[in-house]
Amino acid sequence: MKHLNETLSRTLIEESGEITRQWLLIPKSGRPSDDQKAEMQHRLLIEIVAGILSEKDGGEEELTKWALQFARDRAVHEVPVYESVTSFKEFRRLVWNRIQTCCEKMSEKPGANAVFHWGEKLNKAIDHMIEVFTEEYYKVTVTQLNAQKEMINELSAPIMPIADGIGILPLVGEIDTYRAKMILESVLDQCSSLRLSYLFLDISGVPIVDTMVAYQIFKVIDSTKLLGIETTISGIRPEIAQTVVKLGIDFSQVKTEQSLAKALAKNGFIVKESLR
Repeated sequence: MKHLNETLSRTLIEESGEITRQWLLIPKSGRPSDDQKAEMQHRLLIEIVAGILSEKDGGEEELTKWALQFARDRAVHEVPVYESVTSFKEFRRLVWNRIQTCCEKMSEKPGANAVFHWGEKLNKAIDHMIEVFTEEYYKVTVTQLNAQKEMINELSAPIMPIADGIGILPLVGEIDTYRAKMILESVLDQCSSLRLSYLFLDISGVPIVDTMVAYQIFKVIDSTKLLGIETTISGIRPEIAQTVVKLGIDFSQVKTEQSLAKALAKNGFIVKESLR
């Protein structure tokens, strides 16, 4: 059986170029724009699988490393995971066809047990590869999404300096628990770096202000006060005021204005209406 394994392994390695060529010709094979790199990756996989079929030591470990790297590459290039999984199925088919052809050409015909053994090892290897690939692809994707979400949240609460020590923070869009936390951290950092002494906080662009959002807004104002920053909040609608009252949050010491324009005007800034 050992020499049959070695014969099969050697044949697959010798034909790895042709197998790779056929594999990459398959539509939606999940390859990136770098064809040369894709060819190297695919040929390496064939060599690893050939080693597993010949019962080479360390084959599963090499396969795991390959699947991890392949998943990272595909995630970075945003190749849909289903395309890669489909590609793996085609790879299984191509290798199995080569095994059948090799069996027919062997001078010593392998028995049914040997063929069954190769099929079992091939399927086990491909299944393991798919499991490792999909898990790592998911991890990389989640990491990328979290990083993008964090960046978007940071950019969604920019303080715009309008004079020395004076800035405007217009909050726009829905605010969930995560974004509220990011806003608080971002505002404090920006206030410190900009050396603000006065901040205009406008919430007219926030469609829904629930209990959590109202509490977080209060925390922003309270935190900036500890930094010695005077804050004026504008854009408080009637329903927002009701939420604040229900919470029992004391805004009596906070300067409020109906609109950002009025808040700026009361502090000496001339706001001109744009011509339409």
